[in-house]
Amino acid sequence: MVAPRKRARTKKGEFRGDNPSTPNINEAWEDTSVATKKAPAKKKAAKETVTKAKAGLPPAGSAAHKAMVLRGEIKG
Repeated sequence: MVAPRKRARTKKGEFRGDNPSTPNINEAWEDTSVATKKAPAKKKAAKETVTKAKAGLPPAGSAAHKAMVLRGEIKG
């Protein structure tokens, strides 16, 4: 069975022509069964900015941090 084909396109969306110097390969058509989409870009980890006020605080989620939130010393 022949795989379904569609016209190949450039990055701009224009139709791609066949290269006459490669007689065995037809660049103007591509198989649709082959994945042509790029993988989604990985998200960069958000950089945590440390201010002078937060430099001495216990890490979030720790018991000391939770106690400070309950006492009203810091906002959670």
